Amino acid sequence: MDDEVGATTRLQLRLDAPAERWTDAFPVGNGRLGAMVHGGTAQELVQVNDDTCWSGAPLDGPPRPVGPLGDDDPPAVVERARARLAAGDPLGAEREVQRLQTGWSQAYQPLVDVELDHPAAAGDDGYRRVLDLGRGVVTTTWRAADGTPWRQDVRVSHPDRALLLERASLPVVASPGDGGAASPGPVPAGAGAAPHDVRVRLASRHPWAVAPTSAHRGSADDPARGRARVVLRAAVDLPSDVLPDYSGEPDLVTYGGRAVHAGVAVAVLADGPGATVDVVDGEVRVRGAGRVRVVLTTATDHDVAAGTLHGDRARVAAEARAALDAALADLDGLPARQEADHGALMGRVELDLRAPGEDPPTAGADGPGPVPDLPLDARLVRHAHGAPDPHLAVLAFQYGRHLTVSGSRPGTLPLNLQGIWNPHVQPPWNANYTININTEMNYWPTLVGDLAECHEPLLAWLDRLAAAGEATARTLHGARGWVAHHNSDAWCFTGPTGRGRDSVSWSWWPFGGVWLARHVVDHHDWTGDDDALRRHWSVVRGAALFVLDTLVELPDGSLGTAPATSPEHHYLLPDGRPAAAGVSTTSDLAMARDLLDHVRRLAPVVGERDEDLLAAVDGALDRLPTERVAPDGRLAEWSADVPDAEPAHRHQSHLYRVFPGTSIDPDAAPALATAARRTLDARGPDSTGWSLAWRLALRARLRDPDEVTALVTAFLHPVDADPADLPPSAAPAAERGGVYRSLLCAHPPFQIDGNLGFTAGLAEALVQAHRRGPDGVREVHLLPALPAAWPSGRVRGLRLRGGLRLVDLAWRDGRVVRAVLGAERRVVVDVREGERAERRQVVVRPGEPTVAAG
Repeated sequence: MDDEVGATTRLQLRLDAPAERWTDAFPVGNGRLGAMVHGGTAQELVQVNDDTCWSGAPLDGPPRPVGPLGDDDPPAVVERARARLAAGDPLGAEREVQRLQTGWSQAYQPLVDVELDHPAAAGDDGYRRVLDLGRGVVTTTWRAADGTPWRQDVRVSHPDRALLLERASLPVVASPGDGGAASPGPVPAGAGAAPHDVRVRLASRHPWAVAPTSAHRGSADDPARGRARVVLRAAVDLPSDVLPDYSGEPDLVTYGGRAVHAGVAVAVLADGPGATVDVVDGEVRVRGAGRVRVVLTTATDHDVAAGTLHGDRARVAAEARAALDAALADLDGLPARQEADHGALMGRVELDLRAPGEDPPTAGADGPGPVPDLPLDARLVRHAHGAPDPHLAVLAFQYGRHLTVSGSRPGTLPLNLQGIWNPHVQPPWNANYTININTEMNYWPTLVGDLAECHEPLLAWLDRLAAAGEATARTLHGARGWVAHHNSDAWCFTGPTGRGRDSVSWSWWPFGGVWLARHVVDHHDWTGDDDALRRHWSVVRGAALFVLDTLVELPDGSLGTAPATSPEHHYLLPDGRPAAAGVSTTSDLAMARDLLDHVRRLAPVVGERDEDLLAAVDGALDRLPTERVAPDGRLAEWSADVPDAEPAHRHQSHLYRVFPGTSIDPDAAPALATAARRTLDARGPDSTGWSLAWRLALRARLRDPDEVTALVTAFLHPVDADPADLPPSAAPAAERGGVYRSLLCAHPPFQIDGNLGFTAGLAEALVQAHRRGPDGVREVHLLPALPAAWPSGRVRGLRLRGGLRLVDLAWRDGRVVRAVLGAERRVVVDVREGERAERRQVVVRPGEPTVAAG
């Protein structure tokens, strides 16, 4: 059957039942608009987000500590905390910095739901729901109880700035698979054979500012062709404040203050002889239609480039309607435009992995090797039992790229904890920017995955965050430069979160800006774009100034940080009580050294002429301790040899210079690399979904293919499967992360960072180009951590540091068969393979793909 062939030859996530819960749905988007498609037959739900929809409003000045501070200003409170640490009172130091907590970041918000009631289409015969990653379309096919075949496509077009849902009956002779879920392109031209009645309505979790109402009275706008149309408009005011559910405060959601105003415009089009559409009580009623199309556009008063609200409601309504009219002007061409745009980005990178015993991929072959003709949930359960299915890893890899393309485009905000997909007014952790790993992980795959333009939203937001963080650095820390702590949001919140009683382990962490600044560095290291580095240099420079001003001299003459924490972790005091505050955690020192190294390295590129700054950087680098090996052989997390409160803790921030840093690997620092491996061994085999993805990248950088294999398996653990269907595990089910049946990452709950981190980690297992030899020549390491489960395969299109492109890499029986590199400027590289130490020097010239191996 055609649908069976399609299922084995395309990048498709397939489920054979409608979504029962939100995490069963499939996501599509265009960077700004996100939609979760549930795939119902008689009742369909498409939950819609707009990435500009956040609670709250622009901040009025720097964050204010809750206090009480006594007679001291905030920098003096920090000094009191340091004095407490020097006196051996870390819990007293924690009480001091709790006074500097400044409230909460705001929450990412849902906008509307599109609901369809279509009783005549009820049925589950031949049901199939597919997200085509290469096209960015969710297609659902089924046969209704009366035998009528139906097909529905949902897509969000970046060129058209619009969502399109298209539902049609197929010719009676068709089966759900013919022109169904596996077939590319829009709904077939022969659709619309069986007229039916459908109801379409908008719902929102927020009170309506303008309830759905007709903006264009329905009637046949092309009677000769049997087409009718109606347009709705609606608007909501978002909450002025949303507190996280763990805050312990009353009135968690507040409406009525200054907040984002959002408008929605919706057109419903009905095709069929005699088809009509009307609006009754804000609901669209379609009669006699063989095809129904719903087009949705949005606008808000939130200017993400400036981080402001313009407050002009009439302008919001006009912009939403103008976007709708533009989409309707050539609606028939929208699917092709959307697929060309999405496919151009997704098609840059191809991956094929083969299990032992399968034929290796060959030049010119179309599609992957054998793929089980089963839905995802069944495949995940089989994989958990040990059945080979390397295509699952391919899907997870490309899913991360799809989520990036769908959720992060130039001009949008960066991806938050849930990307741009969220149904909750009060989402987990406010769906904010958690910047002690999660926001950073969201953007790990953009550069290696050849999606550099999708990196731009993060860099643009960082410019605003750095500007906001200057006042916070000055008022809270008495420092130059800029600071951000554990959480942020669309309004660039930069203070320590909490209300004076919350855990210092996550609240007091002033290194968010230090970590984020690495993304500016990475963008240049991959792309070689000197202009972009100059544009965003203030982010790097300001973070370095903050580090230099907050380092303290320790009794041994070295420099360190105090109070210092290791994100979200605790150690145990001699009496067994947990403590978070200390002096010079390894993660602080590693991030500080990494940043200052890059300032010194890149200063000539941007023309940095501040000799005092560069001298201070050099002086600090001379006095900053490096990582140390603890007596038990692990890489030490704390400055003293103290027991961990949580030996299997999900964060491993002290391994920062392994990954995403580039300073520790088995060649550059073998003793520290060995200690890092022992640290990961001690953390155990299970963790949250995003932590498993981070560990995958770490193990790949440490060239540990067996553990890469184990972590791929752990990440693909189906958290929502019936435990009775899974093999027994030593870890309680509630403590295991993995993926939902839709392949979305499960912390649990859903967090998008794990999906994106997995993509980066898998790429790291296939190729690395972070090292330079003593002669300054960049090393390209092919298959540094290839799992034995993928003895043959092929990858094309990955981008590497140094402006390099992996044009093609093919391997068989674990050995490179062919490797081709490309570059936009002349590059000399040393190429090595797998465990081999020998290197081959290759000159890559612009525009001339160069065979580097094979």
